[in-house]
Amino acid sequence: MHYSGSPDDSEKKPRVLWLNALFLVLTPLAALILTPLYILEHGVHWAEPVAMVVLWYLTGMGITAGYHRMFSHRAWWAPAPIRAILLVLGAAAWQNSAIAWSAAHRYHHRHVDTEDDPYSIQEGFWWAHMLWVMVEGKKHQDFESAPDLRDDPLCQWQHNNYFWISTLFNIGVPLLLGLMTGRLFGMLLWAGLVRVVVVHHFTFFINSLAHMWGSRPWSKEQSARDNAVLAFFTFGEGYHNFHHTFPGDYRNGFRWYQFDPTKWTIALLNKVGLAQDLRRTTMDRRLKKRWQTMRERYETQMDEWNESMREQIQAAEASLEEALTEMRSKRAEWARKAEELQAQARDELERARIEAERRALEAFRNWQSLVPAQAR
Repeated sequence: MHYSGSPDDSEKKPRVLWLNALFLVLTPLAALILTPLYILEHGVHWAEPVAMVVLWYLTGMGITAGYHRMFSHRAWWAPAPIRAILLVLGAAAWQNSAIAWSAAHRYHHRHVDTEDDPYSIQEGFWWAHMLWVMVEGKKHQDFESAPDLRDDPLCQWQHNNYFWISTLFNIGVPLLLGLMTGRLFGMLLWAGLVRVVVVHHFTFFINSLAHMWGSRPWSKEQSARDNAVLAFFTFGEGYHNFHHTFPGDYRNGFRWYQFDPTKWTIALLNKVGLAQDLRRTTMDRRLKKRWQTMRERYETQMDEWNESMREQIQAAEASLEEALTEMRSKRAEWARKAEELQAQARDELERARIEAERRALEAFRNWQSLVPAQAR
């Protein structure tokens, strides 16, 4: 499938990409018709939905951990064998090559909610969800935003051989599973067709629903929303407001309890030495952005509050600003001196940094407790 771009501004009607359009329309229709007919005729063997879920996870990781967080945002990196596996799995999701996918995604972040956004939600739900893939737009086959990937031999190999990689995987793997289980058509249906449709549309929901439904705790400047329900079905991609605010973070759900299997998979790879350069947004950046966003919501109402309340909030803000400044200072000192110091001095510096973070978090929570609930 060839991904396009934003609607053509000229009077000339954009060219329909019929292969994309037919594929995206016919595959869900086929899945909706064939699946119940097959179940009525043959029932369900436990291996069929299990294979579908396992391949959903694997090809989903090809998109979320590979195409998105590694290749699009460079939020982490991995040795060549892991990159090659993710490129094969990403191709198996049938969402184009890593170069094409990442180029469009970088344009999306650079121009979100504008006419240059390839899948802007301002054009409506269906455009952002899938129609943009069906027509040739201004950014169709424009890979200028991904020069690093064009120079990457593995990405170039996958791009040049995308059709064969994706087709062989999506037919060959279900076929092999079918021969192993004696459920040939069932595996082609469940592990092939149904799985591709599921991976497609849950990925597409991030471009559509995650820009319409949910909260914006980190930034009101763009349409991306945090949506825990979507996160559950998209391997953690649903924390989209956080992601658009801090796109370089390898985590979308940065809190330990937020459902983000992609984050956990990357962290596990890092634990066993198969992932490196994991980028994390620092606490001072997160707290400052959260503070700024909440403040924007209530600053126009401050004149209506009594003087005592205004003074309390202003004092809490001053304490928070001081704590954030101290935390940034301690973190910078730690980064500058940690490797040079002896173990005891390094431990003392580490304790000072952690204490500064604790005070900053305490100051933020104190300020937050004073803010009216509707501004949080």
